[in-house]
Amino acid sequence: MIRGLTANDIGVDGPVAAAGAWLAGTSRALLVLACAGLAGCPASKLGEGLDASSSSVSPVTSSTYGSGPVTVTMLLPTDAALRKKAADIADGAKLALDDLGAGQLKIDFQAFSSTSGQAASKVQTAVAGGSKLIVGPATNAEVSDIIARTSLPRPPVLALVANNSAGGTHIWPLYGDAIDSALEGVGVAVAAKQKNIVVVHEAGFPAENLLRLREGIRLKGGTTIGFVPYPKSGVNLPGAFAKGAAVFAKANTIVLLGGGEAIGQVIDILAAGDFGQSIATAIATSLIPEEIYKRPSAQGLMVAIPSTSDVSVIAERFKAKFGRSPSYDAAIGYDAIAIAAGLVRSGGAEAITVANLTSTQGFRAATGLFRFRPDGRIDRRMVVHRIEDGKLKVIQEEGDGF
Repeated sequence: MIRGLTANDIGVDGPVAAAGAWLAGTSRALLVLACAGLAGCPASKLGEGLDASSSSVSPVTSSTYGSGPVTVTMLLPTDAALRKKAADIADGAKLALDDLGAGQLKIDFQAFSSTSGQAASKVQTAVAGGSKLIVGPATNAEVSDIIARTSLPRPPVLALVANNSAGGTHIWPLYGDAIDSALEGVGVAVAAKQKNIVVVHEAGFPAENLLRLREGIRLKGGTTIGFVPYPKSGVNLPGAFAKGAAVFAKANTIVLLGGGEAIGQVIDILAAGDFGQSIATAIATSLIPEEIYKRPSAQGLMVAIPSTSDVSVIAERFKAKFGRSPSYDAAIGYDAIAIAAGLVRSGGAEAITVANLTSTQGFRAATGLFRFRPDGRIDRRMVVHRIEDGKLKVIQEEGDGF
């Protein structure tokens, strides 16, 4: 059983494993990980924080919801560019309290600009008020401010940022990122004996993330042969790849990092087989835009995305309550409260602890299967697809556990 939540909590059965020998017969076809959209909104970047804009939505306001004895504090942005997703997260949280709170929870919404410098003081106020869990803030800068200006003991913090943020003690991101996407593909490649991996990345890609990718490849059982950078501008890509000829020659798998204007050219060039004659597998990431799926060179590519199938479990009730379909962000808000509700229902008011949050079994909720790691990161299982006729076909479900 997944720790904290069960399938019955959100009314779904566990996923059916669909792993198969889909690498067989692909020959020189690229095998790519990318990301698909949810409810019409691309989930490329896997919801890396709250980065979509919608100034037409009214900002969230400071308020409370519910009247239970256990308080969860949510730190949400009022910035115009973040309003829609902040509203979605707040509404998802409210629905989760209605569904799962059992009269035990109260949400204290604290709304303020992400540039106001208030995040750390809001955390301090939450500590003084006896809050058991903090959800937010929405930017890496605010997370850094909390790390710098608060100290333990304080409640666990589930930040509304992506995995590439600098974590602090008892602080975890709620969103996955492109490296998580790539590593899901690496696991598939390694299982198919495609273990020698070259990483092709945009020049200037964060060194911290490259190091995390290399370590993740090692833990998956693969070997990083080397790194080959390419210019974001796409100027003279063949020349950039020619410099990595020796690395390409030793690899049978490519990890492609980047999603800018050059990525389509990168895929075209590598699919043509001009570099890396021994390479049979390529793993791209959630940074790749969906329009790439339509390219002739992309047909037959493999794609891994975060699970969104369980979002349908909350869709009808969310739409009835708020008049719109739930986004991935709404599901993130739902899951943050669902975690708290599941722990409190199973263990009482003091059950929201670091030990329970970092259970190796993890949690299953509206955004699928995930767990919080002791090192301050999140693991999210993903679903593997193949691109056929510009669309995604499921090849392998996310699985039943870690």
